[in-house]
Amino acid sequence: MDKTALITGAGRGLGLALTREFISKQWNVLPVVRDDRSLHALQHVPDCLPIVSDITGDDVQSAIHKSLHGIGSVNVLINNAGIPGSGVHLAETSAGEVLSLIDVHCIGALRVCQAVVPYVADGGVVINISSRFGSISNVSKGAFDNVTCSYAYRIAKAAQNMLTQCMCREFIDKDIRICAVHPGRLKTESGLPGADRTAEEAAARIFAMLDTFEHGTFYSLFEETIEW
Repeated sequence: MDKTALITGAGRGLGLALTREFISKQWNVLPVVRDDRSLHALQHVPDCLPIVSDITGDDVQSAIHKSLHGIGSVNVLINNAGIPGSGVHLAETSAGEVLSLIDVHCIGALRVCQAVVPYVADGGVVINISSRFGSISNVSKGAFDNVTCSYAYRIAKAAQNMLTQCMCREFIDKDIRICAVHPGRLKTESGLPGADRTAEEAAARIFAMLDTFEHGTFYSLFEETIEW
């Protein structure tokens, strides 16, 4: 039986690497990209079925439903779409920036989950790409005091983590696994200094771990699990 993955933020970085990885393993892939410019990155990726829609708009749900019509089910949903913030101190952080990042990382993931989860097959997995910076436990311990990261990004990822945990509790008795994944310090456009892994390495690792992801866990791909 053919397997299907739906991946958001597929026009660059980890999302593009994931799309290529799943296709190389003969999966059907529905890569979600924001606009035609992002779609351009997929022109050399064969055999995928792009969905051009912005996850910050409610029409993304109808676009996903239209693409899923006739496919039947989804085995893997990866909420990967994300954007960085800029204000690293309180005085530099605007409410607009925080709201903008929450709309992408949390509400965008909510919109996509509402559209896709009803189609997730038994035994399927929902993976929300999070960040170590979204761990309230680690931030409160001072784990990142010497690492530059915006208020907005940390707040948005913490909100996304709460979405993940809310879903984990709701679906605890269902045959579906929901988890969060910190993909590592990736060498991407928005990567921080000291990045030591490529998007391709992270994509291959995620694919290799598909059968072992456990419900309700916050993973760090190349290290250990993370406290929420």
